[in-house]
Amino acid sequence: MPVKSLLSKANEAMLNEAVHAELYASNLYKHIANSMQRVGYFGAQKHFASASAEELEHYQKLADYLNDRGTQAKIPVIEAMTDKISTVAEALDTAFEAELDLERNYTRWYKAMAAEDPVTAEFLLFFLKEQRESVGKYGDLIARLDRAGDNEAAILMIDQELGA
Repeated sequence: MPVKSLLSKANEAMLNEAVHAELYASNLYKHIANSMQRVGYFGAQKHFASASAEELEHYQKLADYLNDRGTQAKIPVIEAMTDKISTVAEALDTAFEAELDLERNYTRWYKAMAAEDPVTAEFLLFFLKEQRESVGKYGDLIARLDRAGDNEAAILMIDQELGA
């Protein structure tokens, strides 16, 4: 590890925003998993518990990168989850919006770093790809759920697939 940070203060701050965003997403998905368990959607519970763990892996990638560049990730306070989520549709809509927000943020951070710090910009491409895929996945799930309408059997089938 370098003695002096190889990141500008602005880029370090942006990466610490990303740290917060990934930890927030992890907690959000834990909250959704707990909500889904409470109402009996055990496939969605399993899916969102796994999504929470994936967001922690993203956090760790960021923390490792910050360490490699001679600084350290700041561990932020994460806001409490207060949304009442009681349906698979609410869970998927919440996840879609969270992933879309992350995609917008990573796009903004990438653009800010592209000219000044191509090494860090290249590192962020991993996250942009992840976000593109997540937004698409949740969009597809929402479309399928919309087709199911109020058919509880179809919703339970989608729930089961989420847990597979």
